[in-house]
Amino acid sequence: MSTRATLFVSSLFAIAGSANADIGFAAAASLCRDAAPLGTLLGIEQRERNNVWVYEGELYDAALTTAWAPRFDRETGAFIRLDVDAPNKSDLPTLQTILSRLNEAVLDFAGAIPVANEASGREDIQKIAFDLEAGILAFQVEYFDGVTKIYVDSVTGGVIPHHGADDDIETTVPATAVSTAIALAESTQGAGWVAVGAESESEDIGVLVEVLMLNLKSGMLAEVVVGGGAVLSSTEFEPIGTQATKLAELRAQWNLVVVGLGAAVAEAEVEYPGAGINEVEFEVEVEKTGTTVFWKVGLVTVDLIEVDFFIDATQPIGGGFRFATAPVNLTPGDFNADGAVNAADLAELLSGWGAVNPPMDLDASGAIDAGDLSLLLQNWR
Repeated sequence: MSTRATLFVSSLFAIAGSANADIGFAAAASLCRDAAPLGTLLGIEQRERNNVWVYEGELYDAALTTAWAPRFDRETGAFIRLDVDAPNKSDLPTLQTILSRLNEAVLDFAGAIPVANEASGREDIQKIAFDLEAGILAFQVEYFDGVTKIYVDSVTGGVIPHHGADDDIETTVPATAVSTAIALAESTQGAGWVAVGAESESEDIGVLVEVLMLNLKSGMLAEVVVGGGAVLSSTEFEPIGTQATKLAELRAQWNLVVVGLGAAVAEAEVEYPGAGINEVEFEVEVEKTGTTVFWKVGLVTVDLIEVDFFIDATQPIGGGFRFATAPVNLTPGDFNADGAVNAADLAELLSGWGAVNPPMDLDASGAIDAGDLSLLLQNWR
């Protein structure tokens, strides 16, 4: 008997020794993979078969000509049977895409489960399977209530938000409105200025688009506020702390940029027709292989799914990477975007005390002051 087969049989006997104990999805995943070693595991489900509760796997070969469905007793892990069939033809396009992107996945089934349970407040998982959700390679986790479904990004481990029509979600505007705002801001600021960010805000006078502009020569920033198809205000200011660091990196790499902010928004509209745009910002990633500047477009799809869409700014549209992840929403006051509001953010705020800096002006009072300090401390964690 091969070493792999010996380990498989040994694991069955070990699990069988713990009678009346659900072996769990992690053990079921291992057993399914051992039962069909030529297949790739894409899903596991708990179901009742012939009055016995089982874990049933869903595995496919690389060519998608064969599908395996091994079954194991839920309590003992004892092998029951292995069904072999051809995949459903209607599923082939989705399965092909999932298999082609599995190398992206960081989480496995066991890693997605606690994330889904925390988000749902439940633990009675009925099925977990790879799925494509709004362009994201995700785990779809279904519960026994027949209603609750949680989608966990297999790359970031974040939960992909699905909103209802009456949910209180972040303000978004159509891509065309963002593109118009960017064009107006560029016209207002003139030569030497480039758009590096945009954010939609809901105010008493309506929905506004705040466009962040950068002067490539001086390093100054400007926030141009657009509403109702017109420029309402333009405020120039000096970058502070993390802002200054990020902008210095961007200025150093700007000669590599071939996709501007407006083109990135247009590409998001192509990928997600009818989506509402919440925020667009640049990101600079420094690796051993080089530095990449890319655009992150925060949006809500027409199906009310919230995602972050990334576009390589250094390659023509279609030539660089384009991918989506579960959104990362920063807490107000997290100026260095490290996921926490703490002493580092306090230091940044104090270093700009009294200055005009709209992105750091949390209470929109016109300057960094006590009101912003109060809001930062409220979000301290």
